[in-house]
Amino acid sequence: MISALLIKFLWVFAIVVLIAGAIRIVHFLRGHAMRALAAGLGFEYIGPGAPPNWLRNPSHLHIEAPLPPWISQLHPCGQRIRQVWNVIEGNRNGASVLIFDCVIGEYRGGHPCTVIMCQTEQDPFKMVAPRDRVLSAHGWSVLHGSWFLWFSWTMGIKRLKAHLNELRAVQRA
Repeated sequence: MISALLIKFLWVFAIVVLIAGAIRIVHFLRGHAMRALAAGLGFEYIGPGAPPNWLRNPSHLHIEAPLPPWISQLHPCGQRIRQVWNVIEGNRNGASVLIFDCVIGEYRGGHPCTVIMCQTEQDPFKMVAPRDRVLSAHGWSVLHGSWFLWFSWTMGIKRLKAHLNELRAVQRA
């Protein structure tokens, strides 16, 4: 009887370890792809990498440069940003650009999300799919998405490149 219970426990433990390992591999591959994207665009990968403990999202966002301090007040889709990683910084068509992955949500857990911020009052994004959202805050245009089945997901590298290639030139005053 005890051995059967122990075997069931070991199976559950093995499944949890496999899921955790798969998520770490996905985060590692995403970080590698974001570094390659930054290098290909002539941007700088600032980091940090994916959070080491993906199950625990902090209750308060820790802001570091180059992210502006008001980012903690940004609420993509009405939900606050709880964690940020894979930060990329650069310049495109005359405007500062920040790209990062984050977790949004008010409570434990949350949704992954990719954010593209362009320092301009004008909306520089030419074509935005219905699943993406654009908002303006503190002199920045902020594109975030992708929404599918009521959940937010990170944007794929191809979509990030497409959005960056379609940015309109910024008019300087």
